[in-house]
Amino acid sequence: MNGKCIIVSAGDFTPVEINRKEDDYIIACDGGFAYLEQMGIMPDLIVGDFDSLPSMGMEAVRTLQEIMELDPERVIKLPKEKDDTDTLYAVRKALSLGFKKIYLYGALGGNRVDHTLANIQVLQFIKHHGATGYIMAHDQMMMIAENEIISFHKGMTGGLSVFSLTPVSVGVTITGTEYQVENMDLTSDFPVGVSNEFIIDEAATIGVKEGSLLICVRWDMEDGF
Repeated sequence: MNGKCIIVSAGDFTPVEINRKEDDYIIACDGGFAYLEQMGIMPDLIVGDFDSLPSMGMEAVRTLQEIMELDPERVIKLPKEKDDTDTLYAVRKALSLGFKKIYLYGALGGNRVDHTLANIQVLQFIKHHGATGYIMAHDQMMMIAENEIISFHKGMTGGLSVFSLTPVSVGVTITGTEYQVENMDLTSDFPVGVSNEFIIDEAATIGVKEGSLLICVRWDMEDGF
């Protein structure tokens, strides 16, 4: 697939402009349907056990019920007891449709830190199944780098943190930032990669020869990723 899959879940969410192109596909996960409804976006698919939807307001519940009656093929009702989270189910669907770029919104849990951790694992699932995943918010982004180099465009003015998800990430190189390293080993029990900053006049890169890194980017609102 040439487009991207956008998945909106029921975590913390600040409305953002979703640049939906012709080849893009949007999946609403459970209460994430209410977020899309507020923005006037009809998803291509709605999945979930819908346990969080009532907390989003009865209007969203009524709209979903109407869709179930008039367009039932747009909705997949999941059981409450299952191994996959709603978000992971949506990711499996995106992968089955051939998408290689998957953007997760509403994937940060706020007071549900366990949901945030679960979705970081979902990022790894995406990476291990041949695609690239991003957890997106209005002011930050998370992604996985694994045995590769990630590049960022010149002119970014926010910051970033890098954490090893494997016990050891070998040969980490970071350039174009305030704190730069070359061929350094990062471990999962020492957060030395926290709170770095982009250098505005340089294009930053993060590389790892062997291992898995979680890259957390925070940006100034006008920059983006």
